[in-house]
Amino acid sequence: MLVAYAVVLVLSPAAAQFARGLGQFSHTRWTTDDGVPATGVVNLAQTPDGWLWITSSEGLFRFDGVTFEMIPAPVGSPMERASPASLFVTRSGELWVNYAQGGGVAVYRNGKLRAVPIAERRLSIAVVAQTPDGALWAQGEGRHEDHFFRGSGGKWESMDERLGVPDGFNGPLCVTADGTLWYAPAPEVADKVLFLTLPPGAERLRTTTLAAYGWSTCATDREGRMWIADKRGTRMVVGADGKILAHPVLYPPLPKLDSAALAFDSAGGLWGGTPSTGVFYIPRAAIPNRTKEDRLEQFDAADGLTSDGVYKPFIDREGNIWFGSDAGLNRFRRSSAIREMRVPGDPGQGYGMVGTGDAIFVTTTDGVFQLARDGPRKLLGHGVAGTCPAVDGGFWGVRTSEILRVRGSERRSIALPRDVQLTGSCIEDRSGRLWVTLYEGGAMWRDATGWHRPAKPLPNVMWPDLVLGSDGGPAYVSTDALVRPNAAGAVTTSLARYDIGEIMKLSAGRRDIFVSGNNGLLRVRGNRVARIDARRFPWVARLRDLAQTPSGETWLRRALWVSKVSTKDLDRAFDDPKAPLPRSYFDLRDGVMPAQGTSFTGPQMGVGGDGRIWLVNRQGLAFIDPARLDRITRPPAVVIRALASGGTVHRDPRHLSLAAGTRALDIGYTALSYAVPHRIEFRYRLDGVDQDWVSPGTRRLASYTNLGPGTYRFRVVATNGNGVWNAQGATLEFEIPPTFVQSWPFKLLCAMIVLASLWVAYSLRLRTVASGIRARMADRIAERERIARDLHDTLLQSVQALTLRFQLVVDELPVGERSRPALEAAIDRADQVIAEGRDRVKDLRPSEEGGDIAKIVTEIVAQQGFDPGVAVSIETVGTARNLDSLALDEIVRIGGEALFNVRRHAEATRIAIEIRYQADFAICIVDNGVGIAGAVLEHGGKDGHFGLMGMRERARKLDGDLLIRRIPEGGTQVVLTVPGGIAYQKRVWRWRFWS
Repeated sequence: MLVAYAVVLVLSPAAAQFARGLGQFSHTRWTTDDGVPATGVVNLAQTPDGWLWITSSEGLFRFDGVTFEMIPAPVGSPMERASPASLFVTRSGELWVNYAQGGGVAVYRNGKLRAVPIAERRLSIAVVAQTPDGALWAQGEGRHEDHFFRGSGGKWESMDERLGVPDGFNGPLCVTADGTLWYAPAPEVADKVLFLTLPPGAERLRTTTLAAYGWSTCATDREGRMWIADKRGTRMVVGADGKILAHPVLYPPLPKLDSAALAFDSAGGLWGGTPSTGVFYIPRAAIPNRTKEDRLEQFDAADGLTSDGVYKPFIDREGNIWFGSDAGLNRFRRSSAIREMRVPGDPGQGYGMVGTGDAIFVTTTDGVFQLARDGPRKLLGHGVAGTCPAVDGGFWGVRTSEILRVRGSERRSIALPRDVQLTGSCIEDRSGRLWVTLYEGGAMWRDATGWHRPAKPLPNVMWPDLVLGSDGGPAYVSTDALVRPNAAGAVTTSLARYDIGEIMKLSAGRRDIFVSGNNGLLRVRGNRVARIDARRFPWVARLRDLAQTPSGETWLRRALWVSKVSTKDLDRAFDDPKAPLPRSYFDLRDGVMPAQGTSFTGPQMGVGGDGRIWLVNRQGLAFIDPARLDRITRPPAVVIRALASGGTVHRDPRHLSLAAGTRALDIGYTALSYAVPHRIEFRYRLDGVDQDWVSPGTRRLASYTNLGPGTYRFRVVATNGNGVWNAQGATLEFEIPPTFVQSWPFKLLCAMIVLASLWVAYSLRLRTVASGIRARMADRIAERERIARDLHDTLLQSVQALTLRFQLVVDELPVGERSRPALEAAIDRADQVIAEGRDRVKDLRPSEEGGDIAKIVTEIVAQQGFDPGVAVSIETVGTARNLDSLALDEIVRIGGEALFNVRRHAEATRIAIEIRYQADFAICIVDNGVGIAGAVLEHGGKDGHFGLMGMRERARKLDGDLLIRRIPEGGTQVVLTVPGGIAYQKRVWRWRFWS
């Protein structure tokens, strides 16, 4: 951050004796080290948004009090090779920039300079005035070129022929309050030229009797009256009504000065900038009857001005006075602290001050002065070692040989106590006893009967200051205690446990005593002590003094600044360790000079009867008038200066659409207050990114990275450094469009790809599982086929051969043989066993490839032998598909077992079978019988029975689901669901290609 060099105007007593003059202003300067253009500052202007605009040979700049920002000329225009010569701000707030070297004119709109065609050919033209009808007037610079142009409604026309403008170079142009335009051609041969005038409604210029001598300038004050400056001085010549004054207000010219550029402040002061003698100032310039308080004063390079040659002054809306020069920029601002020059003395020897209200007494090497409302009064012509106010008026003065009692013109001398040496610190208590501190330690007092010591020894005095407590008695500090001496001894309040550090100052408030140290501030109220730690508020420690006003303010004096807080807020901060303590503060830039060193004891501040806060400092005496500080309560105007991203700078943005894919950007913001720009602090927040407000202090740039597409809202607020916030602040909305890979079609495409990938993965997984199941089923089928072959080739054939042998034996037995019928029955039963064995061997072999499940189920129903009264329905849902042979075999066995259980246990009269060909294969068997027992469902079957268990095992091998449940209205439902990838035969896709 740029920091300007500041200096309070310190003029000689002859030049700055009275507060109406330059002594009430502080001066700040900026040079190239602070960012000022290398070619200096020529012209200044301020637009309604608060920006301060500056021209230089390098180009156009704008200034926020901290940073100088260059504004590029229109690309491809002659202005890129020209220098801005002057500025003009219209009533609508537009900034017009006039370029030399034939560059033309440009207007600043929407963050850019835009060329405005005024003349048909390239000229050096300057917009210089605006009349009450809204028309703009411009002047050409050449001798033989057009002199006047008038612009209205966006159209410009040359006015020379119509107005009767004389040939020659242009001179000054001004407009008075009545709308009259005044113009003086530049002198060529004779020094004297007459002003021409164009009253409202007139069609041609008129000659007047008003004369200017040599090169002249003109300006209008805040009342609309015209002033000119030339060889004969500076004078008001035309009233606000447009009439020439019979008796102009005249100020003689400065030596060796032909002319000056003029401007007027809000108090009627006249400021002049000269090419060789610096700045001059005339307070209340329009008042005809001058006093010695209103004479002209000067300020030049020897006083701190950047150069003795300065350009036209400019006064901003806060009342700051600006001067540009080839070496930098200067600002004059009314000081918060104003030096009182009417109390002479040697500051190196120190100033002393005691008392309050109208009884404030200041001691210098030149004597003792009373600070009365109408000015300082000298009461003594010599200095004293110390003073203290008297209860009944006047003061006590401690000298090395006596103590003086001074009241008005009355002087009374009192002898010093014997054999002791006084420190010079004294205080008179409410009972009229005068207390003094001693170098040997302790204190003593004097009353009508003489000098006395307390009955008991007093603790040593660490700091010689004596203050008056709220009880009306004296108080001082020892090493670690507050001591209140009295006739009997002293009442002490220990301060050791409060860790105050080294005690720096003892001060009396309106009801409390305050002790300041390195580590904080103590408040002593009676015997109660409260503390504010310096870690909370560092500015309450190491005080040089503290004073409280009847209006409820507390002023705290440190070495380099003065702080002001509310007394109620201060009490709250003492009582509550979490309470805030807002403050206003004043430093060198406000005219506050460094305080006297700690070797100078006694009060360093005082509250006058008129409310002014008096300060003694290393340059003497000064005061702050709180009644003049209202301007610091204005919140600063907050603006968003620019947004920079990807090498592109968007100035004065309002709503932006940035390049797609923008990830990083910088937002520059500022507050346009020029009184104390170094104190302005900010808070900002980017909605959706920042969780809370960011407090960057005085930094004026916010940077963001890793931003995604979307709409953003940036907000910034600021405080003027005195706790006054502009809560509304400034807002910027910007949009970052998505790139294709960030757009919703791309995301949808990605989602589709992910879903497709998941589907493919699921399909592959399903195929893998199905292949595994088929492999296991194939192994089982192969094993079953082997078992079927072995049964057929061994057991069944052996049993059949055995049966044939028994049949041969039976055939040989006689018909009447008693055992023959039994043997024949046994042979018949063996034939049945062989038949059943063949059926079981057949069952061990897989069903026919791709068999029709509906047909198979029909056959199973027929084999079960249901009673004719049982109605059986078989329904197919969906398009029938071939089932995998291995899966078909398991499905048939599960279905067969279910139908077997229905015939054996259900006692049903209706059976509904539904075969579903959908994504998954399902077969549902529902009967209306007695329903399966709950205990069977709960245990998964009956003891010794394995039908349900086998059904579930077969379903698991198919990776399917088997649902068996009792229907509430009666009956049982069995549903087998098998994944389609397992149940159905694989499809073989055949692709055909056509030529």
